[in-house]
Amino acid sequence: MRRTLSLWLPQLPLDRRIRLGDQRVHDAFAIVTELRNAWRLTHLTEPARKAGLAPGLSLADARAICPSFLTEPADPSREEALLRALWRWADQFSPRVSLDPPDGLLLDIAGCAHLFGGERDMAETIRERAGDLQITARIGIADTKGAAAALARFAPAPIAIAAPGEAAAALEALPLAALGLDPALVNDLRRTGLQTVGQLYAVKSSELARRFGLELTSALERALGRTPDPVTPKSADPVYAARATLPDPIGLMTDLEAVILRLADSVCGRLSEAQCGARRYRLTVRPVDRPDEIMTIGFARPTVAPAAVLQQFRTPLDKLRLDFGADFFRLVAESVEPLHPRQTGFGHETRREDDRTDLISTLGNRLGFDRVRIYAPGESHLPEREYMTLEAMDRPDAPAWTPSPRSRPVRLYHPPEPLHVETPGRPPLKFEWRRRLFETARASGPERLAGEWWREGDARLRDYWRVETSEGLRLWLLTWPGATEPVWFVAGRFP
Repeated sequence: MRRTLSLWLPQLPLDRRIRLGDQRVHDAFAIVTELRNAWRLTHLTEPARKAGLAPGLSLADARAICPSFLTEPADPSREEALLRALWRWADQFSPRVSLDPPDGLLLDIAGCAHLFGGERDMAETIRERAGDLQITARIGIADTKGAAAALARFAPAPIAIAAPGEAAAALEALPLAALGLDPALVNDLRRTGLQTVGQLYAVKSSELARRFGLELTSALERALGRTPDPVTPKSADPVYAARATLPDPIGLMTDLEAVILRLADSVCGRLSEAQCGARRYRLTVRPVDRPDEIMTIGFARPTVAPAAVLQQFRTPLDKLRLDFGADFFRLVAESVEPLHPRQTGFGHETRREDDRTDLISTLGNRLGFDRVRIYAPGESHLPEREYMTLEAMDRPDAPAWTPSPRSRPVRLYHPPEPLHVETPGRPPLKFEWRRRLFETARASGPERLAGEWWREGDARLRDYWRVETSEGLRLWLLTWPGATEPVWFVAGRFP
């Protein structure tokens, strides 16, 4: 008989902060996520609960209840990485483990429980070892995945076990949400007077499907074991790494580069065989007299070139202090992605793209990839929104710009710079800007633009004028028509 253990980690985002030694978790602290057009609390510390806060509260309401509590946005990518690490850790309890994202694991424990003294002893062992890792865990055991997950999440006790063949009785008193249904469907069921899973047993499946759809009946059938739903394990992602342990420590730059190049040859060779590349490489160097030194480099595109890896590591290696040398090195490829072959062109376009990618990688490793940004076109008719800035790491290819149907200045001032009108006019005949006096020689306009009414902000009409001054400067002037007193600004400068 199949037996499934559901390991639910209800405080996974908070446990990640605890494992990092974040001191905020000892006070009123919460993880927040943007839900239903508002930032809402999802995971709270015990002091925050005692202060009157609860999951689901909007951030504004929570601030009104407890103004001093601290928050941090959820980080799904890092939480997923922690969950996947725990997935590999759970191999010690069962050879068949699968992910139950975003905060759970499923273990097929048929034939495994007796190795730990039975199902309850096994569950207590798992909770104890998870506690040693500073991970909060709740466990449910039943014949099916749905029943085990429902018990782990909604049973009163942290360990809930349904005896073989008793899944229906164990689920009878649980709320409808225990079946993992859509919240809107749960609300529809509650309006009809159905509150618990046991109340569904008295209704024919055909009636439930006709009135509420197949989602409800399918979830119920899987939870009760009437429809097969086995635990489907997935093999762990391969680790592309290489290490070198030397008999004697080394400290010369030439020796360090030789070791790193050898490690890069090994890692990149395995990546090439798998037709993959890595966007990030991590090097661990162990000096003989100090803790490990960890260096990380990144690339704008997945890379499998050992020479490129060594080239990017040269800058952090220059800053490495090895008074007595190092005797242990480990290189790991991270952010592994499939390599997509590119056709080499007859011109120099491919070469320019490669040079651009190399430049982004070099600048990003020296300055930080979040500081290397590029301009990209934006979908708007307003000048300040016709472009946007993106991290160059996210757009290694040059963005495609289409010619604007309207003449725009090369330099745009945002926000526009005010000018002082000396001789009024439309546009001003004489004005002072940046402590210099200008006289209008020629002007064209206005170009009238309306604000974007669907966005928050200034939605007034605006007029733009192209002005060529007697001094030779070509400016783009801005004003708002209909104002009581006309106010003028310099919005840009033409070449």
